[in-house]
Amino acid sequence: MPKYMLILRSDVTADYSQLTPEDFAQILAEHQAWGERMRDHLDSSHQLTDQDGKVITPTGDVKDGPYVESKEVVGGVYVLTADSYEHAVQLCQGHPSFRFGNLEVREVLNPVQTTT
Repeated sequence: MPKYMLILRSDVTADYSQLTPEDFAQILAEHQAWGERMRDHLDSSHQLTDQDGKVITPTGDVKDGPYVESKEVVGGVYVLTADSYEHAVQLCQGHPSFRFGNLEVREVLNPVQTTT
């Protein structure tokens, strides 16, 4: 069955300053509830740290990133199993991240088999 990566993109221009600790607890509970509903489809999920990432150039230079000019930042990823791309999109409906951004859905190719 195909696998799909859901990339959580948050809008950095959104005003989060009015959110209370209770609001954040509610958001976390919504994410946990969504994950529980996806139990039969979810392979893994990973929240990214809010520390600055790095960008490695083709010449091997390491630069600071992601860049502030970006309107969206990646906050985490899920990998799930679905019957089709359309099914993966359907499974995303109601995801709590839609309150602050969007989800990108990408099919994950089967890993290349290597021999040793």
